[in-house]
Amino acid sequence: MGLEFNRVVEQVYKMGAMLENIDFDLSQTIEIARQRFAEQSDLARVNERIEWVRSSDISGYRGAAPVDLPDAEPINATIPEPDLPDLATIIATDGSQVYPDELAPVHYYLINTGVFVYHHGQNATPEQMTFPDLRYHKNHVHDRYGRLIRNRVVDDRRTVAEIQRLASVCWDRRKADMPLIALYDNRLMYLPGGDDAGEARDLMADYIAGLVHLHDANAILAGYIDSPFRSRRVIQLLHLMTFDSHEDLRLQQASLASAGDMDGLRDVHLFQHVLKRGERSAIMVQSSPQNKEFRDRGVNYEIAFFYLKTYNDYTSHIVRVDIPMWVARDKKKVNLLHALLVHQCKLQGRNPYPYALTRADEL
Repeated sequence: MGLEFNRVVEQVYKMGAMLENIDFDLSQTIEIARQRFAEQSDLARVNERIEWVRSSDISGYRGAAPVDLPDAEPINATIPEPDLPDLATIIATDGSQVYPDELAPVHYYLINTGVFVYHHGQNATPEQMTFPDLRYHKNHVHDRYGRLIRNRVVDDRRTVAEIQRLASVCWDRRKADMPLIALYDNRLMYLPGGDDAGEARDLMADYIAGLVHLHDANAILAGYIDSPFRSRRVIQLLHLMTFDSHEDLRLQQASLASAGDMDGLRDVHLFQHVLKRGERSAIMVQSSPQNKEFRDRGVNYEIAFFYLKTYNDYTSHIVRVDIPMWVARDKKKVNLLHALLVHQCKLQGRNPYPYALTRADEL
């Protein structure tokens, strides 16, 4: 049935009237954030307030925090594009799926994982491979109650398949004399979304096992988030820095979730203004129970992140890059990753996006 346009016109007019009264201009809020960002060079002061929000009488803070390292970078640091290495192997993975259909005569699902190997600076043809996995046994497509599994369960299994396949290919191509970059097209702080606690526990264990395998392969792992438009972890940290005492924070802790007078601003808005082309932000971590779970599994597996302004001849773009702590603590590895990501984003088309991830997605 078609849309009866005459019946929706009046509602559109009402929506338009509402939009006229909304201020979409963030310039003043961005200027507040830029000023506060510029002032945050004192790591001791920042860490003091992070300790405040980790005390038992404060709750609700899920913002950024400096990394717990001797050479932690000030949160307002901007790091220029490093020199590009002569040689590197870049391995990217991405997956797709066919969900089970309740009405189909046979219940099944399919996960297809694509892997692309790019030999940077080497006279070698890129490698591409796919790994389809068709599941149709009732134990695979039905839960313990006999119900067809939900799409989210297939998504979780695809995530684990991608990270484990990435680990396996990296292990087979590890070389002591050449950097090995492992690119994953999503955030690294994975959390199973199914309602089966047993399967969620097994999936998480398998995901961590994939991270351990990547660590053993000495891979420089990165989770690439091309559109971090919802993230406001750094904005929340800047709001936290406005409190002068633990008591003030305790009384106003409800504002931690909204970022106070910077409510509505996102990290991408800030870093679009403070980062130049090719620059990255300081390395930080997200202060959250979920990240603590990764850290509790081993200090190497806490997830850190930085923002990066990629670019090409046409445009620039703010992305977020997740890295495990075994990468974050090694500035040489971070510089290699930084330089190669910027270079990869210059290799194709108008959209500055890593070439190897584009090809893995196509596969």
